[in-house]
Amino acid sequence: MGRNLDDIIHSLPAERQAKIARAADQKVADMLAHATTLAEFRKAVGKTQAEVASELGIGQNAVSQMEQRADTYVSTLRRYLKSLGMTLELSVVDKDGDRYDLPYFLPWQATGLEVNQQAASYAAEKTSSAATPAVRANRRKPGAA
Repeated sequence: MGRNLDDIIHSLPAERQAKIARAADQKVADMLAHATTLAEFRKAVGKTQAEVASELGIGQNAVSQMEQRADTYVSTLRRYLKSLGMTLELSVVDKDGDRYDLPYFLPWQATGLEVNQQAASYAAEKTSSAATPAVRANRRKPGAA
């Protein structure tokens, strides 16, 4: 009876296994860095259309159609990427390179409760006349922490 790749790798010395794991991680990172389509992102994380479809509660054919579209809703894109273990973050960058986080989307460094607090804060600011200074406070140059 034949052995599978996992059996072969597990039979190697620990140092060799670690080297293979590092090379595999680097390959995934390279694939993600150069991915330009949804299908390429999906393949980089090692998922099939059927696996993504199952997580999204849709048919495999719907995933195929989604991957072929030239345009999609942000909410659909967010759900798709979440099924791959990724998060969609959106911001606007003006001609001077100033970054403005979009409060109703996940900001670059915010997570969980912080996102909800920022969204609520934005809604309150939007109804007040002091919205402009608050927006300026969120302004960042790309790459700034």
